[in-house]
Amino acid sequence: MSNIWIAASDNKLDQVKTLIESKQFNSNSKDPNGYTPIHAAVSYGYIDLLNYLLENGGNINIQDNEGDTPLHHVEDLKIAKYLIEKLKADYKIKNNDGLTAQEFIEEEDEFPEISNYLKSLIHDKPEESNNESKNNSNESNEIKKANEFLESLPEPGKINNGHEIKYSLQSDTTENDENLTNEELQIRRDKIEKILNSENPEEGLRELVTNAVHEGLLSYQQESNDGEDKEEPNLKKQK
Repeated sequence: MSNIWIAASDNKLDQVKTLIESKQFNSNSKDPNGYTPIHAAVSYGYIDLLNYLLENGGNINIQDNEGDTPLHHVEDLKIAKYLIEKLKADYKIKNNDGLTAQEFIEEEDEFPEISNYLKSLIHDKPEESNNESKNNSNESNEIKKANEFLESLPEPGKINNGHEIKYSLQSDTTENDENLTNEELQIRRDKIEKILNSENPEEGLRELVTNAVHEGLLSYQQESNDGEDKEEPNLKKQK
């Protein structure tokens, strides 16, 4: 039976399983150079084998005798992204020469696409300035207020003081709201939720309130006009 490093290099998953289950080796077993089956799986791009090794105690950041992690020996961009984005491999670890995986690969000058990808991850996002932090805090408070405002809104379609609750996001008076179904009213409510999840919910809510006032004025004017068509009651005091 071959050793686990050869089996891993040949992608013989069944043999690797047998060797690990026999307790002769484990996922982090090192050869005389500190090379592990995890290094082999990453180097050759064997995803299934790699996942098995990690599920059985493997360390994605394990280092060989030269301090190289599996990421130092990745040869495929897809695998590099998988290690970092899925497996959360630490791309900042340095080997014995003080080189990160990006610096090591760049020095080897064989996989520039991997080097460029890793280079894009090197610099952390700059710390927020006090003003940016304050703005973000204000924005968070506005979103919180907006969410509270949404929760306070009555459900569309319900009757309140003899009036049906309706929401409108535009000042288009040509549409006959009375013909809207509950489903269409719910769509309008969904639009409100989209406003609250937008980049500028405060502006969206301001527009919502403006349109609501506009709709209310139109409704009032319509009722007033309807009243003018009827005979006005005699408000004089009867003698």
